[in-house]
Amino acid sequence: MKLAQKTIDIGGFTPPTNAYSQGSDTATGALSNLELFISNIIGFITVIGGVFFVIYFVLGAFEWITSGGDKGKAEKARQRITNGAIGLVILVASYAIIGLLGSFIGLDLLNPAEQIRSIYETI
Repeated sequence: MKLAQKTIDIGGFTPPTNAYSQGSDTATGALSNLELFISNIIGFITVIGGVFFVIYFVLGAFEWITSGGDKGKAEKARQRITNGAIGLVILVASYAIIGLLGSFIGLDLLNPAEQIRSIYETI
């Protein structure tokens, strides 16, 4: 006995934006979209790092306030605030560090599409 095969329409998927696919039919457009995607990810990571700094700083400040004069707890809270500030400085300085590292190795790491494009053109 053969069963009848039915198809069920479950709808389609429409992406919320075509920002990463628009113009991808050419190599230049695809590289620009890749660079935009990487830039957005780096921006997102930077924002997340900033949020973690604020949370870490507030927790350290709360620990300091509630230490009740206990030198050990106050020192731990001060260390937490200091570590948060150092992390924020490293986060902000990471762009300069990446640029400096790229200049040492001879690549423009802050502009990956140009690097890929120049490699593509030499092939």
